[in-house]
Amino acid sequence: MYFNNEIPPDSGDGIMHYFLSNASWENPTLFLHHWGKPLFILLSSPFSQFGFGGIVGFNILVFFLSVLVAWKIAAKLEVNKWFQLLFPLILVNIQDFSLTVLGGLTEPLFNFFFLISFWFLMTKQWTFLAIIVSFLPFLRSEGQLPIVLVLMMLLYLKQFKSLPFLILGFIIYALIGYFVNGDFWWYFTKSPYSMNNGIYNQGQWNHYLMSYKNYLGNIGLFIFIGAFIYLAIQSLKKHWLNLEFTLLFYVYGTFVGIVVLHSYFWATGQNASLGLTRITTQAMPAFILLNLYFLSKSKFGTYSYLQPMFGILAVIIAFSSVFTKHFPSKANPFEIQLLRAASDLKSSAKTYTHIFYHHPLFCFAFGDNPFKKNQTCVFYYCEDLEKEIDTQMKNEDLIVRDSQFGPQEQHLTLKKINASKRLKLIKEYVSTQQIEDYYQEKEGVSIYEVQKK
Repeated sequence: MYFNNEIPPDSGDGIMHYFLSNASWENPTLFLHHWGKPLFILLSSPFSQFGFGGIVGFNILVFFLSVLVAWKIAAKLEVNKWFQLLFPLILVNIQDFSLTVLGGLTEPLFNFFFLISFWFLMTKQWTFLAIIVSFLPFLRSEGQLPIVLVLMMLLYLKQFKSLPFLILGFIIYALIGYFVNGDFWWYFTKSPYSMNNGIYNQGQWNHYLMSYKNYLGNIGLFIFIGAFIYLAIQSLKKHWLNLEFTLLFYVYGTFVGIVVLHSYFWATGQNASLGLTRITTQAMPAFILLNLYFLSKSKFGTYSYLQPMFGILAVIIAFSSVFTKHFPSKANPFEIQLLRAASDLKSSAKTYTHIFYHHPLFCFAFGDNPFKKNQTCVFYYCEDLEKEIDTQMKNEDLIVRDSQFGPQEQHLTLKKINASKRLKLIKEYVSTQQIEDYYQEKEGVSIYEVQKK
């Protein structure tokens, strides 16, 4: 799938994570980049030195390791062998999960660490559980939720000696931040997230529920329903030990909690939520694994005459995973124009000191990394256009303004551009597909030249 992709499946965040990881060896301060996820940058950086394929290779390796940990958990829980076989196939078949792996995103590494914490919880290794969970916020910001849940469990189970280890990850990174940047509390002071950050507007409260196929899939939903029926029956029979309360509380609490929290953020337009469904793949592998365990304990999972059906199901899932409509990733009409603009400027006979841009795919296609030194492409966020033309830009520098990020994240509206007498439109790439959006602009890419003389 990777070798057949025209562009990275996530042409925004995925490319930015690659840029940060790839540039970290040249600029070590990036190992504390909050948005980029410090622990992900640290562990992926050796692989990203080999290009974007390197970071995808890292994620594929993480996926395989996750499967091995999951199989170890399943074997300990005596899960049906056929269900164990289905586990990795189900994951690959889920659109958003494959997107996170092939897109060089941070969710697969979070899920790997979460599965390890699952193992330590199941084997009652409380201190190791606390240590692993303490690092989750440095893989994904949602990692703060498992810390709260584990804190509650350790208090309830009176495992007081393990409690201090829940802040180990924070203490280590806080001390590094203090010695590097003089800021012990940088995790909070440098956070790119805030409740009043609603630049993407808002959506429907049931958006994530209605989009379950993206991050859970139909098979994942059926497994959950089967597990839920089993849990309901055990509850009615008052077989409380069969509920595996600690595992249920931790895994269900994290996965469902993330879905609920992001549903709230998107419905209220807070915390810079864009309604991305891939975010809810966090803890999803553990959620499916636990549901497979419950299903395996049910009568359905013990019927021997159903074994051939599981084999047929495995073949169907594998087949649909390979021949999916979602991969390989193709450039949409808008992205085609970004690629054209990058190609034209790269092959241009004229050289430019700086090209100010915002869409990561443009810089990626151009061949630069904005976090490295002496790069032509400059990641540009517009605050005061006229002042920045005076202080940051040189005569004949270019501004590449796209209709997707330009008016929103870049804060470079057409009103600002039209008001400036020192920007000249030199080329426009119009998308063959015009969509209706909040700003009602012409979809495409526009290149402006700075004229200071």
